[in-house]
Amino acid sequence: MSALKLSNKLFDEGFFVSAIRPPTVPPNTARLRFTLSAGHSENQIETLLKKVKDVMA
Repeated sequence: MSALKLSNKLFDEGFFVSAIRPPTVPPNTARLRFTLSAGHSENQIETLLKKVKDVMA
């Protein structure tokens, strides 16, 4: 699945995870950018990890 599709699916679940695509990165190396801070709770991070697993399935 493309980084953009994953980003959109996560956004639909309430998480803003940017898709980084060419020309910012080399062709065929698109990726997701996760930005975490001390303001995020452990529960929020665990929920994000579960959602990432779910949308990648």
